[in-house]
Formats: sequence, C-alpha cells, structure tokens
Amino acid sequence: MKMSSRRAWLKGMTLAALGTVAYYDLSAKSKPISLSLSLAEEDVLNRWIGGIIPESSVPGAVSLGVPTFVKTMLKDCYEPKAQQTFRAVLGQIPSLYKGDWSQASGPALEAFLFELEQGKHGVDAQKAMSTLKGLTIQGYVTTEYVMINHLNYQMAPGFWNPCVPVNK
Repeated sequence: MKMSSRRAWLKGMTLAALGTVAYYDLSAKSKPISLSLSLAEEDVLNRWIGGIIPESSVPGAVSLGVPTFVKTMLKDCYEPKAQQTFRAVLGQIPSLYKGDWSQASGPALEAFLFELEQGKHGVDAQKAMSTLKGLTIQGYVTTEYVMINHLNYQMAPGFWNPCVPVNK
C-alpha cells in the first residue's frame, strides 16, 4: 500500500513540475519584444557607442559588434519602463547635440558625451548615458578580440604535459 501512494505522489509531483516548466516556457515565448529600434535610432546608438569607445589603431566598440550586445542586454535585462526611457532619450540625442549629429565625431562628440554624463541635459539623459557607458564597456571588454589580444585570456589554462621526467 505504501508503494502505491508513493508512486502516486511521485507522479503528481512530476506532473506539477512539468506543468510549471511548460507554463513558464510558454508565457516567456508569448512576451513581446519591446526593444525594436528604427534605422535612425540604430544610427544614433551606433554613433553614441562609437563616441564612448572610438576607433583608433585598436578596433572600436562599433566594429567589434558591441551595439548588438547593448541592444540584447537592454531588451533582455531591463524593465519595459527603463527601455522606454532609454528610447525616449535616444530620440532626443540628435536635437540635444549642437550641430549635425550625423557628422558628430572627435572632441565635439566627446564634449557632448561628457555633458550628458554630468547631467546637463536632464536626469533621464544622464541615466541613459550611465547605462550605455556601462554596457558598452562590458561588451567591449568581453569581446574575443580584447580578451585574447589584450587580456591574454586562455580558454582552458593550465596545460597538461605528460612527458615531464620525474626526479627522485
């Protein structure tokens, strides 16, 4: 009699666990993707990220694919309210910049980004700059190019050499 009730209990718990996993899996798939940027917004984002880590003798953030990392992190790890605020600031950036945003580069872009960081264009812009700066640095430092060529990263450190003579 005990085996029967134990089996029934195990069946019930297994079905409950599977049902919970299936429910959360289906509910996760039905969530809409809330961060889809237009081409103009992507251009603003790329120029903004390129201003944080520009191209030089070392590849910059844009050429190493950091914008894709930033968009993925914003989409997957930030709440919809924070995403909407970031998109609103992203839409305001060209109008906040003194001059033509499509030609922004060099010291003028650096000065503008420094103003954003100091909060001269509002609290939301300052928070967006802080978020983007952190994500850009995280994405850049974790690229394969930087990890291998500058941080001497090895996938599996500690090599095994079986042909070493043993001294007594």
